[in-house]
Amino acid sequence: MAMTTSALVLVGHGSTRHPDGAAPVLALADDIRRSGRFAQVAAVFMKQSPKLAEAEAMVNAATVFVVPVFAGKGYYTDTLIPREMGLVGPITERGGRRFIYTAPAGTHPRIPGVLACRAEGVATGAGMVVAETTLLLIAHGSSRPGGAGETPRAIAAAMAAMNRFAEIVLVFLEQEPKAETWASLATCRDVVALPLLVAQGMHASQDIPPLFGLENGNRGPVQSQGHRVVLGTGLGAEPELVDIILEMAAAASA
Repeated sequence: MAMTTSALVLVGHGSTRHPDGAAPVLALADDIRRSGRFAQVAAVFMKQSPKLAEAEAMVNAATVFVVPVFAGKGYYTDTLIPREMGLVGPITERGGRRFIYTAPAGTHPRIPGVLACRAEGVATGAGMVVAETTLLLIAHGSSRPGGAGETPRAIAAAMAAMNRFAEIVLVFLEQEPKAETWASLATCRDVVALPLLVAQGMHASQDIPPLFGLENGNRGPVQSQGHRVVLGTGLGAEPELVDIILEMAAAASA
């Protein structure tokens, strides 16, 4: 299936309170559009315009790839997005068109390696010794029964297997273990905190920095609860996401 005659729709979370949180997904769409790999590229959002229901009218190609630019699987990717877009499985035929729905970008097998390189750069930039540093991964999670930790746990396990950092600690904003308990879980003095979030919206700007006594825009290093902490940025800042999205669409087309 030729992707150059197909359309790509990226689905982001978005925010009514922090619309600038859509910037990483919009930038990703621009980068892919410039690559010329698709006839059309659009971005839609759960919480802000353009909304999911507008996606079908934004592109007119016969084949449309829909990629949720989320850090992992959960209620949004498994239920809400398909419901709002009228998708009934990986492939939906409707009105003479085919919609191909892929797994979330954060589930791609390259993500742990990309994050590890990002975290190492943050650590060395702060004068930390990687092998003597805790890597603190902060995922969103879910307050729904059972949570939504499948993808973050897989990412944490893959990064732990690389044996680069002294330890990998995974915490969540909305399920156990809660992010506010991070200091009792990290055993190293130096800590690199890395959000497993795609956009830099409310969570990245308001919820995460105060965990370490930081204000929005300040990433440290800072002394916090007996640790020296430096805060990295979320997945949306990864240039490798372009290649990852293209690989996911190519795999789905096969």
